[in-house]
Amino acid sequence: MELEFVPGTLDRSLARLDNGSIDIVPAIPFTPEMNERFLLTTEAAFTDWGVVYTYSDSNISSMNDLGGKRIAYYEDIFFESFNASPGNSNISYTFVKGENYQAIFEMIQNRDADAGIIARSYGNEHESQYDVKKISFVISPTDMVFALPKNADMNISILIDENIRQMVIEDGKIHYITPETETTDLNTWESPSWLKFSVSIGGGLLLLLVILSLILRNKVDEKTYELNSKNRELEVEIRERKIAEEKLKQYSLELKHSNELKDLFTDILRHDLINPATVIKGYVEYLMEVETETQKREAASAIERNNKKLIYLIENAANLAKLENMDELDYESLDLKEVIEEVLDNLKPKLDEKKITVSFDQDGGYPAELNATIEDVFSNLIGNSIKYSPSGTTIAIKINDHEDAWEVAITDQGEGIPDTEKPYIFDRFKRAHKVNVKGSGLGLAIVKRIIELHEGSIEVEDGPDGKGTTFKVTLKKEKI
Repeated sequence: MELEFVPGTLDRSLARLDNGSIDIVPAIPFTPEMNERFLLTTEAAFTDWGVVYTYSDSNISSMNDLGGKRIAYYEDIFFESFNASPGNSNISYTFVKGENYQAIFEMIQNRDADAGIIARSYGNEHESQYDVKKISFVISPTDMVFALPKNADMNISILIDENIRQMVIEDGKIHYITPETETTDLNTWESPSWLKFSVSIGGGLLLLLVILSLILRNKVDEKTYELNSKNRELEVEIRERKIAEEKLKQYSLELKHSNELKDLFTDILRHDLINPATVIKGYVEYLMEVETETQKREAASAIERNNKKLIYLIENAANLAKLENMDELDYESLDLKEVIEEVLDNLKPKLDEKKITVSFDQDGGYPAELNATIEDVFSNLIGNSIKYSPSGTTIAIKINDHEDAWEVAITDQGEGIPDTEKPYIFDRFKRAHKVNVKGSGLGLAIVKRIIELHEGSIEVEDGPDGKGTTFKVTLKKEKI
């Protein structure tokens, strides 16, 4: 099969997709409108968002500086999200329409606009061609997917999703088959045959001495050659070790720099991102209290839901980064039964909401050396069981005695996890496929890391009779 690439703007490409003149458009924002209009893939090729640019010597450095300014735009999802933002109602802008992103860059450089809204993917590729700078402001992060005609074969969409998912499993690297290397004949070395000689019984003593002298000289030459070869091999080995040491030093410096960047990113997560999200939370809660118009209350409710997801994602990412930087935890004597009962008390509103019952009848104590973070493990696992279980079902929790360890088994009656996806559910940014459920996959990665720090283990399997899912957590008992 040969692919034919048809150039054109986004609007023109979507129109062609509607009339059937092309088959696929890549990098389409996953929105309800697009999902209703086209057949979209479910796996995101990448995430894009809007970025605000201004000319390099501009005094615009934040969102507040845009008041009264001329903002160039192209009618896309990022401009629509920016224009519809409730925070813009108190700020006046003058919008100047551009034909495309290139035109917006040119308008900014020529001072025909004070700022412009451009997709991050396009800006990263072309910003170096213009005398512009970007503002630290993110507009509407959106998953970018492939779009097919509404009546297209569903198998094509499934095949695209499988290929994207496989690329993610392989750390995002696409492997190509290299051309066959040409083989060359290797020269071989044969030791010279020994000089055959015969000595006549009646040969003279002089001939015998000459032969012995030649043999001795040959042995000396052989040993000298062997010593020289060993010296050359030793010199090569010394050079290779020096090169390896230099590479190791360079790798150590790169690793140190990488760790510094990781720490910086963690600090940004904990402070620079969580603070504005918390401010948004406060304003939305206030709007929910004072707003009476139904449409506006629904809009505020949608903002509140998505902001909660944002805060949850930021906190999880920061927690995972913090846990991965730890080598050990402080432990104290805790009873596993009491820890689980406290988690169940905290989750009671969610259990009541879905009318889910919990079977947890354990007698006696279950002492173990634990860190307080173990509560996060059971909150995540039981919370997932509630989320993915049908209403009116039962979640069974049981603590089993395994010699030096306690095994906690949590079984739900949900739809279960396919065997092909079980190996990946504890990996960061990957999660088992759930219908109409999206997430970062960080929750189970955090669970796995906490259990690793406790020197325990976790595994997942199908529930009894192949129904539902069972998570088994093994933790060491308290030493007596």
